[in-house]
Amino acid sequence: METVNADAALRVVTDHATAMAEVDNQGERGYAHLGWLLLEVAEMQYWRVRYATFREYLRSIAAVSKKTPEVLQRYFLTVRDLSDTFTASQLEEMGISKAMKLRQAKDYAIVLPKIIVDAALDSKITVKDLHKLISTTLRMPEEEGDWMDLGAEFYVTPEERATIEDAMKAAEHCDPITKKTISASMQRKDIVLKWCMEFLGAHSSDGQ
Repeated sequence: METVNADAALRVVTDHATAMAEVDNQGERGYAHLGWLLLEVAEMQYWRVRYATFREYLRSIAAVSKKTPEVLQRYFLTVRDLSDTFTASQLEEMGISKAMKLRQAKDYAIVLPKIIVDAALDSKITVKDLHKLISTTLRMPEEEGDWMDLGAEFYVTPEERATIEDAMKAAEHCDPITKKTISASMQRKDIVLKWCMEFLGAHSSDGQ
């Protein structure tokens, strides 16, 4: 990794994030582009020249962008997951809110149906319209939610890894069986929810 290239990439992100915060912190445009810039920093590991962890780097950008580290991470994960379907300019044109709805849809569909792709690119289709179409087409729940980051990266011993992996396999095969047709992140969510329900059923005072 060349330090000059890394420093230049970090500076571009900082400048763009600062400019976005000064113009309109609640706007739609510019945040997909910010996601692409953060994705480059993450994939090329440019953050290593100045920061101990990527999370620490995101906190530094959060300070100038007026967005939380969680939101910034959501931006770059959104463009990463949609980069096989949309160009950078298409994501920027549709706006970050539509893009995040599409990322959620990909957790269910993996490959987005053409009707959803076309709707996302149609400027006359609102975020609410797109959400309704996705729910109807993919038979997803219509209730609104939010992304949850468990912050679950940690060091494990071989024995601990084996225990966790065995518990994941056990949860996968409990009724209802975890579907393999959904994305890896949705499979993890299903497993975590099963663990939570099992724990609450065994230890909550009323058994609910």
